[in-house]
Amino acid sequence: MKKVKLGIIGTGLAAKNLHLPALKKLKNKFEIVAVCNHTEKKAKEFSQMAGGVAVHLDYKELLKREDVEAVDIALPINLNFQVARDAIKAGKHVLLEKPLARNLKEAKKLLEYEQNSKTVNMVAENFLYRKVFNKAKQLIEKGKIGKPYAVNWNLYYHVSSENDYGATKWRQNHKYPGGFMLDAGVHNIAAIRMILGDFKFGNAQITSINNKIGEVDTMVFQFQLKNGILGTYNLYFSVNGHWEDKLLIFGHKGSIEINTNRLTLKREGREDKTEDLADGHGYDTEFTDFYNAIVKGTKVNYSFKEAFRDMEIVLGALRAAENNRRVNF
Repeated sequence: MKKVKLGIIGTGLAAKNLHLPALKKLKNKFEIVAVCNHTEKKAKEFSQMAGGVAVHLDYKELLKREDVEAVDIALPINLNFQVARDAIKAGKHVLLEKPLARNLKEAKKLLEYEQNSKTVNMVAENFLYRKVFNKAKQLIEKGKIGKPYAVNWNLYYHVSSENDYGATKWRQNHKYPGGFMLDAGVHNIAAIRMILGDFKFGNAQITSINNKIGEVDTMVFQFQLKNGILGTYNLYFSVNGHWEDKLLIFGHKGSIEINTNRLTLKREGREDKTEDLADGHGYDTEFTDFYNAIVKGTKVNYSFKEAFRDMEIVLGALRAAENNRRVNF
């Protein structure tokens, strides 16, 4: 089996905690040959975790390597455009951690580079590969809950500025609109679009409860999809004493309830059917999709174009909140 020779640009939390474990499981498909971080200590530490591979402090030096066929870019969001553009120009296959860019202007430019590229270009959106969301889509397509008419997604977290993602300085002092609303919000928008369809219009309200983790940490987003489905998406990052990740989809013949990885099909007069669909959050399958596109020429599930659309919706919701008026998508 051919192995894709991979360079990793950015060795922070996403690369260490999410990408590297998946890549180690797929060592028959990927060979990590070089890593890059502008901080030498972090680069060397990650290199040892990846098997003692070559270390670079400048990503442009990594891009010059002939043995690097593809790059996995996991950097602060404000660097996505510059590094992805340079990687495409260097003729490398690109897997770029979401969101696509820090604003729609830069994201649109990346679309142009993608269109003129002969390489595989993909954004890392693991939600599209999670079993629980794909199962929900299958149940709906099979008519198990009849015609869907409403969706509600509650995400209530407590993010601290003292540890993990909330402690990341580039997230606290973000150079892109919305902070966590954009950074994390594209995940759920992508999943809703995959399961139920695209967005038509919406309105939103935003506020800040803890400005130590960014300028916005709370959003209520009400919307309608193009097929008429009504929806509410609540994204709260400063909830004290409560945690919830619940997706509810209502149809004329039944409902689907998803609590993190557990899916329950509910219908009147029938016993509830619950499945535990834990899967490592889809990272293995995401990288496999990237591999197949490179080696077999298949089409990726999450292109730059799809990532642009999800950014457009999140940023549109933020704009609706700021202007206190409905926005059309």
